[in-house]
Amino acid sequence: MEGKMTAERALESHLRQGERVCWQSGTKAFPLLEKGESWKIIGKWIGTVAAAAALLALYTGQGREWSVKAVAVILLIAVLMLLSPVIERYSLLGQRYWITDQRAILMTRDQTFYYMELLEIDDFQLLRDRTAGDCLVLGGCLFEEVDRQLRWRACHPKTDIQNDSQRGLAQGLAFFSVEDGAKAAECLRRCRAA
Repeated sequence: MEGKMTAERALESHLRQGERVCWQSGTKAFPLLEKGESWKIIGKWIGTVAAAAALLALYTGQGREWSVKAVAVILLIAVLMLLSPVIERYSLLGQRYWITDQRAILMTRDQTFYYMELLEIDDFQLLRDRTAGDCLVLGGCLFEEVDRQLRWRACHPKTDIQNDSQRGLAQGLAFFSVEDGAKAAECLRRCRAA
């Protein structure tokens, strides 16, 4: 197969018979250092550099012969930590979101699907002014987490790792920086009430 399937074709293979799409969006472009996240990311970068420098100084300054492999591992971990916000942004920009008459569906950049049955969504929040677009958080289990780690949670839907029988079934989803989040919230209210 040449490349990845289009999002619409990939979705078609996951829709149930008779299931109808009511709303859809992708992640709206947003800056890496957007408001609310910039100091968290800068703090992470400063902390990573400081911790890596301290570990290297402690390890190499003990007066004994040191291993190049150990130094390389410390540097590799530091580089991955420094790149993690960039990788997270790249992942988010490749996500797609749908609300059907039965489910809320998230497709990651690598075309992994996660979903929540509309009748199983206990609560949702529409967050405005956090990103370039609106963020729709589905599932009350995520409400406490999104203040600290909205981007991370948007990349990693909350699933029940103990239950492998229903692949992709999520307990909480975050639709990050979407177009017209108010329409999505209204669609959720309408579909859940029907």
